[in-house]
Amino acid sequence: MSEATSFIRKAYEFNKNGFENAYNAMGSFQEQAEEVTLRLIGDNPLFPEPAKKIVKSGFDACKQGRESFKGQVTKSQKAFEDLLTTANL
Repeated sequence: MSEATSFIRKAYEFNKNGFENAYNAMGSFQEQAEEVTLRLIGDNPLFPEPAKKIVKSGFDACKQGRESFKGQVTKSQKAFEDLLTTANL
């Protein structure tokens, strides 16, 4: 039984680390895209100010969505960790 327990823990940690790495990579990509986009449109006189605000609010919405998603995954991971602890796995 200890091999199964060890496997379940290792599989869980592997998936948890995989999520963290993917989440961080996605966040870095989105932040870089935001920075480049805002820099490109920031000084462009052909891009009206209301449109710049819309683009910025779109990036803010993406950031909030990403953080909300992370919170839900963290909540689920905590519940699973509690389950593993309760089952002595």
